[in-house]
Amino acid sequence: MDPSTPPHSPQWREHDTIKRARFFDAYDNKENATSLGEICRQPDIDLPPSTARTWLKKRELLGDQALRRTRKINSRLGRKSKVSASDLEKITNQKDPIHEEPYENQAKTLDGKPSARTLQHHTAQDGARRFKKPSSSEISKKNKAVRVEYGQVYEKETLTGFWQWVWFTDEAHFLSAQLQNKAEFELRHPGQERSIKETKTSGLAVKIHCAAGVSYNHKGPLIFYKDPKEPSEKTYKPRKPRKTMYQTQEQYQKEVEKWEAAQPEAEVIPKGNAMSQEFYAREILPKHIKEIKALEEHYHRRFRFQEDGDPSHGIRSINNPCARLKRDADLLVLVHPAQSPDLNPIEACWQILKERLRGGNWQTVAEFKAAIQREWDGITIAAIRKRIREMPWRCKRVQEL
Repeated sequence: MDPSTPPHSPQWREHDTIKRARFFDAYDNKENATSLGEICRQPDIDLPPSTARTWLKKRELLGDQALRRTRKINSRLGRKSKVSASDLEKITNQKDPIHEEPYENQAKTLDGKPSARTLQHHTAQDGARRFKKPSSSEISKKNKAVRVEYGQVYEKETLTGFWQWVWFTDEAHFLSAQLQNKAEFELRHPGQERSIKETKTSGLAVKIHCAAGVSYNHKGPLIFYKDPKEPSEKTYKPRKPRKTMYQTQEQYQKEVEKWEAAQPEAEVIPKGNAMSQEFYAREILPKHIKEIKALEEHYHRRFRFQEDGDPSHGIRSINNPCARLKRDADLLVLVHPAQSPDLNPIEACWQILKERLRGGNWQTVAEFKAAIQREWDGITIAAIRKRIREMPWRCKRVQEL
């Protein structure tokens, strides 16, 4: 007889729920003379007696759950992940420099050696993604030292004992041309063609200047100053007359004098913010003082006045209109370190304001101002309080940076 390869023995697998149900149904309805082996040998059951006894024991322990699959099921099906939870925690740790590296370099430091695409997929599932790091101009050594000193002095100050009683002020500038286009996103696969969208211009290109103040329990009014003129149709002035061969010199001079008299007077507009100390002391500072005095009367508590180091605020000398006005009002001044917008909570309000204004379409200066005022009114006290509560933490952070 020719040799033959023996057939493979069938792999063991756990029986499904249907066969279990048939066995338990036959066992529960059997006659007294019917043995367990006879039940197992029935064609529709065909079960080893040892398996039947195991099922009966499990039913005694588990009850009706024994009818279903009892083998332990993993919480995550499939192969073991190449990126563990500890790996994700490592690469997203802000104190570990590896979190700034690209996915390719991060993947090389992990034990599972995942690909960059696998690592990106797992970080996305975990809710993390790569953000563009904010940048700012370099802070001078002198100002860094002042920032560290500010943090050391005020890091122990509490919300109820100090930060709640500070009036934070600042000025902001809104450019309509930069805010009229809003960033849009699209979902596509890597390598697919990117569609470039043309940006629309409304024709309004003006800059609006604002000033405001906030405290933990109060949001001051928005102060507009030096509003630009409404845009108008471009007009062309007549050119200087030319002398013809038929004119005498006297006739030509009279025509030139008439042309010069008809020229409109040129209005000199200073560049940028261009706010002088006299203007600040006359138009803006009195309104801040009024708000502070009202808060002090309401809460029966002295408030500190914080402003940045703009030259127009008059903090670099003691004999200027702003300094004299502060002394006359008996203000408690909280000195703010230079190049430190992160230490002024009202800066967050300006960021919220500009983000909400993006994508607007304004045709006139009045419309643009109304939109700014509307979004300022929409900023809640809760949003301001959240930012002021961060001040002790920010004072600690400036010492570490």
